[in-house]
Amino acid sequence: MSPSELEKMARLEDRYWWFVGRRFIIRSLLQRFWKPKGRNTLILDLGCGTGGSFPLFRNYGKVIGLDISLVALKFSHKRGMKQLILGDAQFLPFADEKFDLVAVLDVLEHLDDDCQTIDEIWRILKPGGSVVFTVPAFMSLWSIHDIALEHRRRYLWNEIYDKIRKAGFEIKQLSYAICPLLPVVFVFRKIQNLLMRNKKPATALIELPEPLNKVLISLLKVEAMLIPSVKLPFGVSLVGIAEKPQRRGEGK
Repeated sequence: MSPSELEKMARLEDRYWWFVGRRFIIRSLLQRFWKPKGRNTLILDLGCGTGGSFPLFRNYGKVIGLDISLVALKFSHKRGMKQLILGDAQFLPFADEKFDLVAVLDVLEHLDDDCQTIDEIWRILKPGGSVVFTVPAFMSLWSIHDIALEHRRRYLWNEIYDKIRKAGFEIKQLSYAICPLLPVVFVFRKIQNLLMRNKKPATALIELPEPLNKVLISLLKVEAMLIPSVKLPFGVSLVGIAEKPQRRGEGK
């Protein structure tokens, strides 16, 4: 991702509906399906980007951030993240069974080999540890936005389900998210593709009027209450949480 897009993300992450709403959904899944282990809880924010999720995860334990972009890590450091590592998500520089929770939020779609990273997450999680993840949904939504973010793919429910299960995880919940906005996003992305043809790719992160931004955040708050119990049938993203079984070898 270009430095200009990272700067835009860092500027918007605290207030933009997409990021704020995603944190509500992640918090809701963690509260339902995962129990931290007190002060010794160790969390990896894998692909931490500009650090927007750090305020959420530090409520649960010690957070280590890893990203392949030095520019992104500099933004994360400004947010107060101290334990930061420059590294590749496909080759994690950690010992086996080190972490209680791994968060991989909108990262897998960037990787040439997402299955290798999922296997790496399995390796570094303690038995009984969890991974919480988000990925973009539906290749029909592919647009200039994805190109600007250097995505490799978007996912269907069964595609990410099969990859997580194949690694040995027990999936606690997996649902589409940002459900009611799917038609709007579809039309917007197609228009963006037409308007940006032959121009430098740019993301769809556009600052909205504050009243509209608040409405969209409220909409995702409702989703955050539903998703731990309900599998939404479609959406712009997929969100899930899975657990590494307690007994070694179980699930693999």
